[in-house]
Amino acid sequence: MIDNRFINCNFCETTINLRAQIGYFDIPFNLHCPKCLTHIYGKMVIDQDNIGIKLEVENAHIRNTKIKVKEKYYSAELSAEFPTKKMYIRGFYDYDLSPFIRNSGFYGDSEKAIQATRKSMDFAYYFDGRWKKLKLYFDFLWNNQVTLLYPKLEKELSHYEFIPLSKITNELDANMALHQLFLTTTELTSVLQPGTLEEYIEISKLIGTNKESLEETQKFAESMSSEFNNIEKKAFKLIDTFSKIYEQLIPVVALRNASCLNNVDKEQYGIMTTNFEELSDFYAKSYEWILDNVNIVIALNNINSRNDYNSCANGKAYDEILKIASKHKKIEYIYDLEPFSTPTNSLKNRVRNAIQHFDNEIDYMSQKIVFTDRYRGNVKQEIMYLIEFADLCVENFSIIIYLLELIYQLKKLSYQSKGLIPSFILRDMQNNHQNRTNTKIGRNDPCPCGSGKKYKKCCI
Repeated sequence: MIDNRFINCNFCETTINLRAQIGYFDIPFNLHCPKCLTHIYGKMVIDQDNIGIKLEVENAHIRNTKIKVKEKYYSAELSAEFPTKKMYIRGFYDYDLSPFIRNSGFYGDSEKAIQATRKSMDFAYYFDGRWKKLKLYFDFLWNNQVTLLYPKLEKELSHYEFIPLSKITNELDANMALHQLFLTTTELTSVLQPGTLEEYIEISKLIGTNKESLEETQKFAESMSSEFNNIEKKAFKLIDTFSKIYEQLIPVVALRNASCLNNVDKEQYGIMTTNFEELSDFYAKSYEWILDNVNIVIALNNINSRNDYNSCANGKAYDEILKIASKHKKIEYIYDLEPFSTPTNSLKNRVRNAIQHFDNEIDYMSQKIVFTDRYRGNVKQEIMYLIEFADLCVENFSIIIYLLELIYQLKKLSYQSKGLIPSFILRDMQNNHQNRTNTKIGRNDPCPCGSGKKYKKCCI
């Protein structure tokens, strides 16, 4: 359904048509008056129960006279789910496709477009209700409130038969259970491109699987163990921030996940619902967090390739990373061909490295962002569209999830080095022991414990 509203700029009275594709979410909007460049912003609040729409707008007011048949006016398409045409001049009887109908063209298939868009909404629905409880469980773990956490977590796990943990007896149990809940219930796969989460999990499994480098990996995990909780706390704050801007990103996420983002003519189409300042805040903070923790990737590459977490591919030492004043130089220590590097390769984009340090300005008419770097009299500029910047924000979120997966595996090693064993493994060990005691074993038979010794010289 298309809803047409007409507003006038408070300062120059220019008429603007808000041509909104009504969907499942409220529709925020940001635009500049095409005449006086005043920033006009607001929201169309969708009342799904009563099928009503309330317009909230700043620096403009609802037009109180009817549009004349031959009158021309500026039209701003709005949609929370689909890319929209940038502001253009149209007349009362001018025909144009709706954002919904036009969206199918970007995908080349209407069913594919519908499925990709619906899937991208799942993350927003999750954060609207269930995220606070899961975040609270993590807070209990980080703050060592285990007596509160364990019974609540066991009750929570009872709702998810596919998670093999049911009894929580130690921090390792709790860490594993929370991680499983995080991966399987938060709808991460609706944000990450297909196969991405599986790729991250497979890469993370390289940690600790090589027996020759296990000791070195444990040594690195121990050196980081006091920092893990704080790193995760900061990451979850970023996930909170991302969840608040996520509805603005749905058109980009859907196109990314269907590998169709490049099908959009970015000069003609964009995302009018996106607030650049809010995206910039997430981008800058998330990029800083990534740079703070990308040394984990470097160390794991060093262990996997050279069996020494202090030995980097460029011939330098890992210890030097900790002394680097300019964080983005850490990226020079990441070697593309090493196994833990692939998910972070996009960090080498020159725009990404400097973007938050530039002066920036956005023109909401063209949706072009100009980043200007002034250094010692030299001026450099980078220009991108808002939809491209939104794509970078989603990419940052993806890298956060990857780094959290690596941290999870390192935390497990740290707990195991303290002698903690998952409760379900202890249960299996006890069952196996019970089975062995019920079976008569000869004194000269191999010991069932697997040591290779005769029973009479081992467990008798």
